[in-house]
Amino acid sequence: MARRDCDDRNELKIRDNLSGSDITLYYRMPTTSEKQAYHNACVKRVKNKVESNHAAARLNAGMVIITGFSGDSFERKVDGRYVPMSAIESDGNYFPEWRDWVRQNAADLVMLLAARVYDTSASIPNEEDEGEDEGDLEGK
Repeated sequence: MARRDCDDRNELKIRDNLSGSDITLYYRMPTTSEKQAYHNACVKRVKNKVESNHAAARLNAGMVIITGFSGDSFERKVDGRYVPMSAIESDGNYFPEWRDWVRQNAADLVMLLAARVYDTSASIPNEEDEGEDEGDLEGK
């Protein structure tokens, strides 16, 4: 698949080690200015010192591009029981404050999304990997 416009919906499937479930986050591609702002936010200068600010930068940048999640990704407690949560307004389980909930309860997943999109959005294949697909690697 080709890279698409920034406003198209993309998805990242994550194996959540804490819940033991698969979670799908939906996001849009960041714009060039958002990418620049993210990389500028990763490092901050305090007088003559340079400090890493990657966690905060990833969380903030991830919250900018996240557009939702699959319907079985998150549950929240309502009246003492857990119910599915949705980021889709027309869904019966829609939770209007889903962004705040995700930021508070799944910041690690948002940071992983940002790291994937902003830090490791591409790789350069090794010469020996060219022309091989994942199925070819199983026999090695």
